[in-house]
Amino acid sequence: MNSNTTHHTSPLPFWQVCIALATLTALTWFAYRGIELNSFHFDDWPNILNNRAVQITQISMEGLLGAARGAYLSLRPVASVSFAIDWWRSGGTPATFLATNLALHVLTGWALFSLLLSVLRVAALAQPRPALIVAAGAATLWWALQPIHVQAVSYAVQRMTELAALFSVLCVWTYLQARKAERGAILWSGASLLSLALAALSKENAWITPALILMAEFLVLRNAAPLVRSFVDRALLALPVIALGLALTDVVVGGPLSQWALRGYEGRDFTLVERLLTQPKVVAFHVSQILWPMPGRFSLEHDIAIVHSLASAEFWLPLVAILAWSLCGLWLAAHRGTRIVGFFTLWVPVTLSIESSFVPLEMVFEHRMYLPSVGFAGLIALGLVHSARRPRTRAIPAWALLAGAILLSLWATTQRVPQWRTEATLYEQAVRLAPHSARAWNHLGIATLNQRENEHLPQDRYDRALVAFARAIELDPASASPWTNRGVARYLRGDRQSAQNDLEKAIALEPDEAVAHHYLARIYGDQGRHAEARAVRHRACWLGVASDCYR
Repeated sequence: MNSNTTHHTSPLPFWQVCIALATLTALTWFAYRGIELNSFHFDDWPNILNNRAVQITQISMEGLLGAARGAYLSLRPVASVSFAIDWWRSGGTPATFLATNLALHVLTGWALFSLLLSVLRVAALAQPRPALIVAAGAATLWWALQPIHVQAVSYAVQRMTELAALFSVLCVWTYLQARKAERGAILWSGASLLSLALAALSKENAWITPALILMAEFLVLRNAAPLVRSFVDRALLALPVIALGLALTDVVVGGPLSQWALRGYEGRDFTLVERLLTQPKVVAFHVSQILWPMPGRFSLEHDIAIVHSLASAEFWLPLVAILAWSLCGLWLAAHRGTRIVGFFTLWVPVTLSIESSFVPLEMVFEHRMYLPSVGFAGLIALGLVHSARRPRTRAIPAWALLAGAILLSLWATTQRVPQWRTEATLYEQAVRLAPHSARAWNHLGIATLNQRENEHLPQDRYDRALVAFARAIELDPASASPWTNRGVARYLRGDRQSAQNDLEKAIALEPDEAVAHHYLARIYGDQGRHAEARAVRHRACWLGVASDCYR
């Protein structure tokens, strides 16, 4: 056995690895201190608080299987089971769910550290082992402290994003371990297959993990070796092309895959074409958030205008940048000695290919970068190893730059975590960053009305909510929701005539506005217009307002 192989397979100093993991854990927990004070939000209600399947009172196989079968999102049962365990632990206390999210974030950091260390040992056999540990640890710490990940960690339901990333990274790492192992390859392979299954059942974006496995085989393990050795290799390399061709064909002919993936556009205010035209700009924006992570740049809402034209510079300029990045990754992947750099370069666009393409998700959502940013961490680790080969005077600037980025991210994350305290604090930040978003102002008004703490003057709460609803109406007068919400606020405040005007306007814009019918029935009843009240109440009942069905 030659010296290189010995260095490749020799164990790493256990105590040095423990120090790296302990440092990563301590600084991550420090950055997220106070997360247990935050609350549930938005999609937490249907997935957790209103989902009886996860509200178990004792641990049993029957209860956990029931939670899996009763998952609000049926393709994500792993997260649902974890919600059930947290409910059993605390009875629905948000602090328990968020503590688990933070623990999963730390575990994902551990998995990333293991992956980076494994890849670096392939890429830099001549480097001292402590240098590899420090490089992997520093790059992982940079990733773990990124404020763009606060949305995934401090939003309980986005545990789905964390679990998908955790098991995807574990799948790739255990695959590499299986391929390099002299003993125990079957166990490592089994762990990789199990991780793949758990990732796929956590969130659909993890379905891209087989492509990451292919990249690991050809770009990491064959970094300095021939890329194609047999017909089987050619067949494996052809699989992504075939899969892409089948997916595009399905979209063109309106097959079952496209019908399932595209059915959500009915409820969006943008079309498939508009989403495809806008996503390059969104991706470029998220990358800029990572490069310059000031706390004021992060929000639940962003004023990113939808792109409508193929000729718009807002489409083709970021698209050219994305294509250049991807082509650079392909060029690196094609040449010996640089394939590992290509692996991490291509990791970013490959892992974005599902959530930032044709699927009708929210146009902008920061948690989308949770798994793709692993690619940037890998490039940082490789850069640190490369700098260690140079004279100290040349290496110091690179390490100083990374140290500054880590400290900036640490500070920004500590500032971002409290913004997730309540929905009111979230939307107060949102309207500062996205002052032209009608939806942000509308939700700020709703959150203001629902506040239960630190409110001394109820009248002041109504005033602030009415201002928010008025701003939403000004920005989007054709939307029924802010008209309904302002009408409800005016009704609760006692201004029944103004409330009636707003609610009637909401129904004129959207005849199925259930809440507007419910409150309008009350107003008509108070005015003695009983026939009209019965008609409106009947409509509210038909639209799902159960209390109106028994009056």
